[in-house]
Amino acid sequence: MRELNKIAVLCLFLLSITVLGQDVHFSQFSQTPQLINPGATGSFMGSFRGILNYKTQWGGLGAAYKTYAASFDMPVAKGNGKRAHLGVGGNFYQDAAGDANYGNFLGGVSVAGILPVSDYHSFSAGIQIGFGQYSAKLSKLTWGNQFDGEGFDTEINSNEVGSLSSKLYTDIGAGIYYKFQNSSQYFLGSEIKSFNVGLAAYHINKPKQDFLGVAEEQLNMKIVGQFSGTFDMGGSSVALVPSMFYAQQLKYKEITAGLLIKIGFGSETRYSGLFKQSAILFGAHYRVRDAIIPQFYLQFSDFMFGVSYDYNNSSLSDVTNGNGGLEISLKYVNKPKALQRKSF
Repeated sequence: MRELNKIAVLCLFLLSITVLGQDVHFSQFSQTPQLINPGATGSFMGSFRGILNYKTQWGGLGAAYKTYAASFDMPVAKGNGKRAHLGVGGNFYQDAAGDANYGNFLGGVSVAGILPVSDYHSFSAGIQIGFGQYSAKLSKLTWGNQFDGEGFDTEINSNEVGSLSSKLYTDIGAGIYYKFQNSSQYFLGSEIKSFNVGLAAYHINKPKQDFLGVAEEQLNMKIVGQFSGTFDMGGSSVALVPSMFYAQQLKYKEITAGLLIKIGFGSETRYSGLFKQSAILFGAHYRVRDAIIPQFYLQFSDFMFGVSYDYNNSSLSDVTNGNGGLEISLKYVNKPKALQRKSF
């Protein structure tokens, strides 16, 4: 019976990878640069960047799926920003699904070579090497020998292992990234025009997950493309922020696109005569055949806080009643010009 239980759990794991095991993703994809393109590592205005992400979804189907992520990156030997330099960073994510907290942990490091080709244009290429593992806590499940004739008694020893993990696997990704920005200013209407576009590949080595030493499941390569930009409206404090995300893994595709409105404002410090950059951003994205995603961001100086909600409109909405996922992000970028003197 014990071997039968192990086989049942193994089949459940393999089914979950095959059916639901597409890569973790966040609706706020602009807040997860290393998860969508290693080439974006260190490619930003500032000395370092740190981001925290949290998402909970599908709570209407039982135990909610929860995902946590964090990243840190910085340019190295940047100088005045006009010479070739490196970007280095690290990131991790952990997701947990269902009563058994089945999920994947992946941590990695990224290195990118950044080449400014003019005051406005830069190209970069990066590679990411990570290590991951799938696992579950079986102690939260019930077993046949715990059935007492009326229900399952969790006080009865199931004689099963408390947890199950796959072998540690190595995961390799790479990407190229282009950025255009015609102003290095960040206050109100001074960021006249900027945009970036990137293309990346993950799971290049097609890593395998080994469960119980008797079965392997291959993690197939994923292709990711992304675009985002900021376009001021006539030199005012209002800007349009469009963005798009595309991913394909075997026959599975994801397309998300949308637009945010950015309204900048600032306040003069009492003694220094300096201004702090602040802005609110609001709008929505649409994940094709899946969800409408309203979003709101608050930016103050070097910090940005974001919240979004996936309102499910796919065929699954008959079960979820539209309930999708709540997502929260917090980003800190140490910008050299977060405070600027009043110049008008």
